[in-house]
Amino acid sequence: MFASEPGCGVKQPPHRDGRKEGVVAIVTAIPEEFHAIAERVSGPQRRRPGKGDRGFLLRGRMAGAQVLLLASGDGAARASASVSFLLGESPVSLLIGAGAAGALGPSLRAGEILVAARVVDAQGDAPLSDAGWISRAVALGARPATFVTSDRPVTSSREKGEAALRFGVGQPTDAVVDMESAAWARAATGRGVPFVLLRAVSDTFEDELPAFLSSCLSADGSVNRAAVARRLVFRPGALPVLLRARKRVREGAGALGLFLERLLAEKI
Repeated sequence: MFASEPGCGVKQPPHRDGRKEGVVAIVTAIPEEFHAIAERVSGPQRRRPGKGDRGFLLRGRMAGAQVLLLASGDGAARASASVSFLLGESPVSLLIGAGAAGALGPSLRAGEILVAARVVDAQGDAPLSDAGWISRAVALGARPATFVTSDRPVTSSREKGEAALRFGVGQPTDAVVDMESAAWARAATGRGVPFVLLRAVSDTFEDELPAFLSSCLSADGSVNRAAVARRLVFRPGALPVLLRARKRVREGAGALGLFLERLLAEKI
C-alpha cells in the first residue's frame, strides 16, 4: 500500500488559533486528474505505485498548506479503500475530493467548477460536505450542484437524462455524474474527517462517449483501460472521441488545481 512506507506520516504544525492541524488530503480518481493538480504542488515528494499499491501519492505544499495528493483509482471500491487507508495512516484535517464529471443537464458548461451541495448514489444520500468549506468554495466562484455517483460510465445524453430522473435531480437542479464522490464522502465521514467535494465539468449534457465503456469494467468496478484498448482495435473511430475527452479531463483538473490554490489560501 502507498502509505505504509516509513515516514509517510506528517508532523502537525500549529494552527494560527492554537489548535493542532493535520495535512490537507486532496484525492483524485485517475492519473490525468492527479498530474494536472500536481503541477500546483510545490516541493513534492513523489511515489509512483509499486505492485499492490492503490495509486499515486505526492506530498508537498499548496498555497502554504501541507498537502497529500492521491490518485485513489476510479470506481467506488477503489475510492473507498484508498481513502480509508490514507486517513487511517495520516493526520488529515481536511479531505478534498477533486476531479472531472459529466453534466446531467444542459445548464452546465465545460470547465465549470462545481462544489457538492448534495451527494447521492444507489444507497441514497451520502453524508454532507463541511458547510464552511462549501461556503468558501461558493464565495470563490464554485457553483453548488448535486453530485451523482454511478457504478459505471454514463455515456450518452439519454443515459444522463435517465440518471437525473433516477436520482431525483431533474431540471432545474444543477447536477453531474462521477464514479467516486459518494465513496469519498462516506470514507471521510467514517474516519471523522471534514471534507468538501469539487468537480470540473469535462463533458456537457450533449457530449457523448463510446457506449462500450460501460462494458469495460474490472471486477472492482473501475474502468479497465486494457479492455478499452482492445475495443478500440475494432472501433478505431472512437479513439478521437476518447482523446478529446481525456484532454477535457486534464483541462478541467488543471482549472481545479488553480481553484484549490485559491481555496487553500483562505485556510492559512
